[in-house]
Parts: sequence; structure tokens; C-alpha cells
Amino acid sequence: MNATRASGRFFCLLGITILGWVTNPRVALAADFNVTSPGFFFEINGTNTPTLTLVRGQTYTFLVNTACGFHPFRINSPGAVNSPACSGTITYTVPLAAQNYTYDCDVHGTQMQGTILTVDSPPPPQPPTIKILSLAVSTNLTVTSTGTNTWTVNPEYSTNLLSTNWYALTVQSNRFVGGTNETYCGKPPGNNVFIRVKSVPQ
Repeated sequence: MNATRASGRFFCLLGITILGWVTNPRVALAADFNVTSPGFFFEINGTNTPTLTLVRGQTYTFLVNTACGFHPFRINSPGAVNSPACSGTITYTVPLAAQNYTYDCDVHGTQMQGTILTVDSPPPPQPPTIKILSLAVSTNLTVTSTGTNTWTVNPEYSTNLLSTNWYALTVQSNRFVGGTNETYCGKPPGNNVFIRVKSVPQ
């Protein structure tokens, strides 16, 4: 009887612990850069005083664990929060200006200095040129088109080319084989319609 009660208490407590963990999880997010000071230099992500290339407008985190009072890590730029620091996290939002910056030791200055190069964000991917190769009409529509497996094909229809309204067709299946997309979709209403293929990145 005592064993049963003890077992019951155990499972009850275990249930409370599990519920508490599920409803209030604590997930540690990885920092972009880990900063230490194994000598009279900063090691960032395992590299001695690297030049950092950062994208303007992006936010980065630096997890700092350096010799407190001796090698505080400092980012010499607007947008650095909690800088300098010898422990904890520095959050750095790179300014939009086309300018480079430095990081160094708040105590030793240029003796422990590295460069921060800033670059523009890369342009968005350009859509591939899509051409309809064939169109088979039965109870449904099968559209074969050129494309790439990194873009999704979305067939659309319109009954009037003078209108800007195009309507999506219901895609039932799509497969990419040998450089072409074969898209099987619902048939649009009516007999006189225009079909086009719109592509979006996956």
C-alpha cells in the first residue's frame, strides 16, 4: 500500500514537471559569434582576430566570455548593445551606412583590434524564365512548362486579357523531371480562357 502511494506521488510529481516543461520551455539560441580571449588577442568562432564580414541592417549576437577587467570585448560602431562586455551577449545591428568598423579590447585598444567589413544584403533571387511547353485538356488540365526545382509553379487563368485579374487553378500534383514541370490541376470554368504560369521561390 505504501509503495502504491509512493508510486502515485512519483507519477503525479513527474506529470507536473513534464507539464511545466512543456508549457514554459527554455530554449537556448545559438549566438552568431563566440568570443574568447586566450591571450592578447580575441578568438572568434575559433579564429584568431578574424575580419568579420557582416550584412548592413542585419542583427548579430556575440556570446562573450573573456578575461573580465582585463579584455572586455568592444564593438566600435553604432548599433552595439551591451558593448563592451567580458561576459554575456552583445547584440549588434549593423548600420545601413556603407562604412566599415572595428572591434577591440576596451582596455588595450588597437593592440587587440580586428576589422568589421560591412556589405549590402544580397539581391533577391531572380525568377527563371517560364514557358508553357504543352497543355492537355480533359476533365482536368495538365500543363508542362520549363522551370527549376527551386521554384514552385502556380498555373493561373483569366477570361479577359484586358483585365488585371488572374485566378489560381487548384494544383493537384506537380513534379519536376528533366528540366520541366508537369502540373496537374483543376480545369477552369468556361471554354474561352487564357492560361499562364506564375513561379515563386520555394
